[in-house]
Amino acid sequence: MIDKEINPNNSDRLQAVTVFLKWYRINSGLTQLELSECSGIHRNTIVRYESCNPENLTLLTVFEIANALDIDINQIFMEIE
Repeated sequence: MIDKEINPNNSDRLQAVTVFLKWYRINSGLTQLELSECSGIHRNTIVRYESCNPENLTLLTVFEIANALDIDINQIFMEIE
């Protein structure tokens, strides 16, 4: 598989998604481990995304985290330019 460079604008968008999801998780009172258990996503994956490394974040992962946090998917993308 060939590594493709991410457009800086899209990189900023990915970063905004991960910052929002982290903020929402923390304000919901969940730890990364608890989110992992609720979402079925490995804790290390959540740690990686929340540590400013969202390059491999998939839409399916965003959906699964949103479901675990009971977030309307529109809410995640509403503020992103």
